[in-house]
Amino acid sequence: MHFYTATGGEKWSNNGGWMDETAPHCNWDGITCTDDGYVSEIYLDNNQLTGSIPSEVGLLIELTYLALPNNQLTGSIPSEIGLLSHLEHLYLYVNQLTGSIPSEVGLLSELTYLILYQNQLTGSIPSEVGLLSELMYLILYNNQLTGSIPSEVGLLSHLGWLYLYVNQLTGSIPFEIGLLSHLEHLHLRSNQLTGSIPPE
Repeated sequence: MHFYTATGGEKWSNNGGWMDETAPHCNWDGITCTDDGYVSEIYLDNNQLTGSIPSEVGLLIELTYLALPNNQLTGSIPSEIGLLSHLEHLYLYVNQLTGSIPSEVGLLSELTYLILYQNQLTGSIPSEVGLLSELMYLILYNNQLTGSIPSEVGLLSHLGWLYLYVNQLTGSIPFEIGLLSHLEHLHLRSNQLTGSIPPE
């Protein structure tokens, strides 16, 4: 319920059941549950969400799917996101999120999709992304990210899509990118990268 109030739930496009004390939470709009009644998915795409993502989202320990794209969310991504040890999909694209990508994302050992494009995120890409051994999609374009591309991306053995374009990244392209044997799509344009393209 705190999620509802923190993100302007009364003005959502679809908010059926959220304020109905008689409605089981598994029947609320955008919610999917496990057989045991734990929230496993939150899908509120293009639903007029405002405000910030509350830290209490970290209490949803069975969450595998968090999709809040195409809204007007502001503030930072809470570090408590790192408590979601079963999370596989994180979609926060096309919002107005600010601040840095929390290093705690590195705790999401089952994450396969990290999609944060078209926000106002700043700071560097945390080296902890290299811990995401199951990650297949790392999509961070159209932000204001700075610093260098961490060499730890070379540890992402399942990565197929790496989109970092239209940021303010500096430094050289790490040669470790050549270790990504499953990489099919690499987009780095419109940054401030220097040095040569690694032969790897």
